[in-house]
Amino acid sequence: MQFDVPLVDLEGELTALLAQIPRGRVTTYGDLADALGLRTAARWVGEFLRSHPHPEECPCHRVVRKGGELGLYVEGREPAEKSDRLRSEGVPVRDGHIEGFDEFVFRDFRSTKPLARLIELQLELAQRVQLVPQRDVPRLAAGLDVSYSRDGIATGACAVVESGAGRVVWSTTYRDHPGLPYIQSLLTFRELPMLLALFERSRREFPQLDLYFVDGNGILHPRGAGVAACFGVVADVPTIGVAKSLLCGHVQEPAGDAPDLSALLTVNDRVVGAVLMPPLSVRPLFVSPGQKVDVASAARLARAFAFGHRLPEPLYWADRLSRAESRLARK
Repeated sequence: MQFDVPLVDLEGELTALLAQIPRGRVTTYGDLADALGLRTAARWVGEFLRSHPHPEECPCHRVVRKGGELGLYVEGREPAEKSDRLRSEGVPVRDGHIEGFDEFVFRDFRSTKPLARLIELQLELAQRVQLVPQRDVPRLAAGLDVSYSRDGIATGACAVVESGAGRVVWSTTYRDHPGLPYIQSLLTFRELPMLLALFERSRREFPQLDLYFVDGNGILHPRGAGVAACFGVVADVPTIGVAKSLLCGHVQEPAGDAPDLSALLTVNDRVVGAVLMPPLSVRPLFVSPGQKVDVASAARLARAFAFGHRLPEPLYWADRLSRAESRLARK
């Protein structure tokens, strides 16, 4: 298995973009996200600027909300300081808004758009997804889950479970820095290096292990390439994505004769997943194929590994293990 996950210093890229904003001009969180290559990264931009290292010469006061509202400033600094700094540079501010905003906005960034490059890689991996019916329930399946501690360290866990009794036969954990901050639809590049490390360990113990449940989406994804799909393509192993919340898609007609299969999910009129109602739970799960599994098989196998918990048993134990190890790491 040869695959180099691209390393992106997103904080460094954003800091370089901030330095390009001229004195007397402003930009928006969304414009910075566009310069990084993905508009939905605006939320992360705002979160980072709220708590980033802030030397006195930092130009982050030049970043405002869409339409010219000043928005928040760095933690520990009063919003009035932001408006005072802008006024001192010749930007007119009145009642928390920039007057004549369009005259002062700056968007001419020089950027390599690193997030756009990651999206291109996602699209390439999506083209390699194979949807294959799985007729048999394997004797063993693994669950992969990642938790995060307050210091930013990620703890990944793998739990291998028997299909007959739901017994955990093996588990392991792995700690590392995540590959990327959390940005919606780019979870792959945050967690894939850790998942691959766990995969290598599990296959050394169980060379014939041929089913992995992954905490996240498979093809139920805006680009058809959620973390379960990308991991499955790279590892060349059957995978199923199981998500606790709905990232995208539309609910289709009820599935009919399966009481625990509430509905199918579509993206652009293509069936890409199923809504499952776990036993003894009112909160649904959103199951989708990752690699070498089709939608019907993904739903059937998720049910086959249900042993009374909301999550399929391999994911239930991987989730518990990653959370427990992450809590221990905080102490």
